[in-house]
Amino acid sequence: MALGAFPSQCIERMIADGEIVGGDLARTQPSSLDLTISDEIYKMKGVFLPRAGESISDLLQEGSLFPWDLGKPLECQGIYLIRLRETLALRPTVYARTNNKSSTGRVNLQARVLADGVPRFDALPRGYHGSLWLLVIPRSFSVKLSAGDALNQIRFFNAESTLSRTELEALYAYDALLHTENGIHIAREHVELDDRGGVTLTVDLEQPIVGYKCRPHGGTVLDFRSTDHDPLDFFEPIPRPKNGHVILRRDEFFILSTLECIRVPPAFACEMVAYDPSKGEFRSHYAGFIDPGFGYGRSGEIPAAPLVLEVLLQDNDVILRHGQPVCQVAYERLAEPATRVYGVGETGSHYTLQRGPRLSKHFRTIPDWDATSWNLHSPTHLRPRT
Repeated sequence: MALGAFPSQCIERMIADGEIVGGDLARTQPSSLDLTISDEIYKMKGVFLPRAGESISDLLQEGSLFPWDLGKPLECQGIYLIRLRETLALRPTVYARTNNKSSTGRVNLQARVLADGVPRFDALPRGYHGSLWLLVIPRSFSVKLSAGDALNQIRFFNAESTLSRTELEALYAYDALLHTENGIHIAREHVELDDRGGVTLTVDLEQPIVGYKCRPHGGTVLDFRSTDHDPLDFFEPIPRPKNGHVILRRDEFFILSTLECIRVPPAFACEMVAYDPSKGEFRSHYAGFIDPGFGYGRSGEIPAAPLVLEVLLQDNDVILRHGQPVCQVAYERLAEPATRVYGVGETGSHYTLQRGPRLSKHFRTIPDWDATSWNLHSPTHLRPRT
């Protein structure tokens, strides 16, 4: 096997070889595996990390308040630790990273993986053998989960696979990775690359609805398995601003989208990486993995697509203007070209043809989000005018 991130066929071999115990082949994605929760769950006193050599089970004795019944919703702002069904027995050359799934990040459900003796979140060292746990915090509203739900995904590597700036320049020259909404290639001179190989993307504030602001409410419960929630019970749409900017308030959660549309050829995957803090005091993503074939398909037949951003203000209110840089994407080389690609065949997705900001799959689609049809002066909910 060559060096790089593992595509689905490599992950399937890991399951067959016993490196991923309890892994479900049906949960394999083009370059990742969905991790699923068990019914073993504890409410915690706070957030913690194990020290080297400490198991999560040992730390439960001092860090947990009491076991939690998964039949009850997880309370807004509560801290919970859930054992995952999958365990790992990685070979010495393989390591892994984890990240939220889109359906998790877009409802402001923070979910981070912990492992025995690993003093950091969302990272498994080379050759890791042991169980996996998920630290879950519903940030905006209570959430009803069920055993078997997938909140996170894991990606495996046998070498650092992020393209250097030189490699990224060559890839962009071969196949323009960024397009406009109308499918026009964005010339290289109009694209910002940094020395770490990141591609900078900007925010789109010219859609009829430019985003959504979360309505935090501890009394509202989101059933994670439902696809029929009323979006207006959880979010309010943000119409296109007349002055070209929106004000994002500290500690509020927003769904926005990028102005640029990206393409990910099948020999590569992407990850939204930590953004340069000198360019913005906000976190612009929870869900960071982007599969091979996103905005591309198998041979370029799928149009480039924008990315949806989960934005959480950290320190100060921010005035966000159209075209302002908001995130960076790093391209990663796969160890083998993916045999399954995003949006093709059985690997179709709720988000395949997304345009502009889009809520998670938990919400029913309202056919007309035209801002002119909304009562923007309602004291409670934004509802269509009748």
